[in-house]
Amino acid sequence: MSAVTDTVRVAPAANPVSQSIRDSMVVAKRNLIRMSRIPEMIIYGLIQPIMFVVLFTYVFGGSMQIGSSTSAADYKNFLMAGIFAQTVTFATASSGAGIADDMHKGLIDRFRSLPMARGAVLTGRTLADSVQTALTLVVLAVVALLVGWRVGSDGDTNAARVLAAFGLLLLLGYAFTWIGALIGMSVRTPRRPRPAG
Repeated sequence: MSAVTDTVRVAPAANPVSQSIRDSMVVAKRNLIRMSRIPEMIIYGLIQPIMFVVLFTYVFGGSMQIGSSTSAADYKNFLMAGIFAQTVTFATASSGAGIADDMHKGLIDRFRSLPMARGAVLTGRTLADSVQTALTLVVLAVVALLVGWRVGSDGDTNAARVLAAFGLLLLLGYAFTWIGALIGMSVRTPRRPRPAG
């Protein structure tokens, strides 16, 4: 007599770091798909920086003095550095509002019930926001070039330095999305509270 035995193969435990990265990428993909289905989110993120560039270039450009120079090129270089930094720091608001909205709708609780890395929800959200920030920076750089901003007008700047500067901007934006994530987790609702009375 022979007994039939079924052998159950148990999959080896996954590396926690690779599982966390994989889960974060899945959540980031989910957020990017969501952003592409709501184009107002992307358009709103693009309109404001473009308006700032056009407004400050053409309205205030002729009356500004940078140091002892009244050169329009010096003003545009000075202006664009500030606009780029301002744009990536404003990513805090969208990240915080998105996480607060996800928490308010119960999405974070549903993710917690799944067998996934605990930090993947926040990491995925901040990665998706960083992709949106990179897209905004590309569009902003094109608009800046159209209004007369020139990279390397001092003759000392090369492409590697420009790419390094944009890399630093993306790192700054990524850091600010984590601040937004902290704020988003701290509030009860993504909407402003109504005044009493």
